[in-house]
Amino acid sequence: MLDFHELRNSLNDADVNMKKNIGHLGTMAKDAKRVSDIAKNASIIIKDIDRDFEKATGLTGIDITFLFLATALQIVRWYFLTTFKVRKGHNDAADDAKKIEKKVLGRETKDERIARMGDTHRWYRPSIEEVTFNPVPYDQTAGLTGLGGAFEHRARTPGHDAILGHIFGTANIATSTLTAWNMQTFHIKYGDVGGILKPMGTNNASIVKVFDHCNSKLIEEGFDGKSIMAISLFRQAMHIKSDIYSKKSLPLPIITTISPDLAKDISKYGFDLANITTVGKQVTYAVLINTIIAMLHRLMYDYNGGSNLSLYEVRTRKILSYSNLLATASNVLLVSITGLVGVKTGNKELIKFALEKMDIGGLLVTIYRIATDSVFIGKVKQEFLEKEFYNFVMGDDFNFMEE
Repeated sequence: MLDFHELRNSLNDADVNMKKNIGHLGTMAKDAKRVSDIAKNASIIIKDIDRDFEKATGLTGIDITFLFLATALQIVRWYFLTTFKVRKGHNDAADDAKKIEKKVLGRETKDERIARMGDTHRWYRPSIEEVTFNPVPYDQTAGLTGLGGAFEHRARTPGHDAILGHIFGTANIATSTLTAWNMQTFHIKYGDVGGILKPMGTNNASIVKVFDHCNSKLIEEGFDGKSIMAISLFRQAMHIKSDIYSKKSLPLPIITTISPDLAKDISKYGFDLANITTVGKQVTYAVLINTIIAMLHRLMYDYNGGSNLSLYEVRTRKILSYSNLLATASNVLLVSITGLVGVKTGNKELIKFALEKMDIGGLLVTIYRIATDSVFIGKVKQEFLEKEFYNFVMGDDFNFMEE
C-alpha cells in the first residue's frame, strides 16, 4: 500500500526537478539568444576588438622617443659610417699599403738592394730580404699568357682571392712563386734594373713543392722560417687591402677558382669585393643599431606600460620597422635629388656624392624588417582576436542588444 508521505515527497521531488529543468531550458534559451546576437554582430565585435589591439600596441611617448633615436642613428650611419669609399688608382692604392709595410718592416736602401742582388736566387727558398722587400710575386704578368690586364690577373690568380689568398698568396710570397687559377705555378725572379726592382724571368714550378717548402719553413727551419711565413702573411693582408678599394677592386671570393671569366663578368655589374664589403658593412651596422634599440626598449618594459610581453614586442617591432623605413626613405630622397641635379647640371661631384651615399645594405635590412615584422604582428594580432572573441562569447558582459 502506497504511503501518503512517500507520495508527497515524490511529488515534491518531481516538482523541484521540473523547476530545475525549466530553469535549465530558460538558461539555454537565453544563451542561445545571446550566441545568436553575437553571431549577428560578429563583424562589429571584431572591429571593437581590433580597435582594442591597436590601442594596446599603439606607440607611447617613450616609444616615439625611441623611434626618433633609432631613425637618427640609422641616418647618421648611412651618411657618415657606411658610405661607398672613393676608389683609388692601382698605384695610389699600392702606395698606401707600401707606407704601412715600411712602417712595420722597415726600408731597404739602394745599396742594400744592389748588394743582395748579387746573391743567387734559390728556387722555393728566397732570402728573408727578398720576401720582405721584393714586389708581391703573383702580381707579375709579363711573359705569362692569359694573365695580363689590371683586373685579368686578379681574377686568374688565387693569391688575389680575399679568402683563398691567405693560403695561396702567402705561400707564393714565401716561395717567390706565382700560382694561376688552374694551379699552374711559376718561379718569379727579380733583379735590379736602373735602381728599380723588376722581374727577370719566369720558370715552371710545382704547387706541391710550394706547400712542402712552406711546411718546412714553419716546422723545420726555426725562427727564420717562421719569420718568413709571418712576413708573407702580413704582406698578403696588405696587398689584399690595397687592391680592394682600387678602381678595379677584386673579384668575389671563391668564384675565381670556378671560372675567372664568370668572376670578371659579375664584377662588370658592380658585384666586386669593394661594393660587397661596403654593402655588408651597411647591413651589419643597421642590424647592430636595431639590436641595441630593441634591447634598450625591452629594458623599459616595466616603465613603459608593459602588461603583455607579446603586445609590447609588437610596439618594439613597430619602432624598428618605422625607423628603418624613415631612414631608407630619407636616403632614397637624398640620393635621387642629388643625383638628378648632378645629371641635369653636369656636376660630376654631385653624382659622385650621390653614388657614395647609396644605402643598399640599409634598404635590404628595411625590406627584411617590414616582411618579418608584419608576419609577427599579424600572428600576435590573430592570437589576440581569437582570445578576446572567445572571452567575449564565454563571458557575461555581452550587452550589445541592450544598447
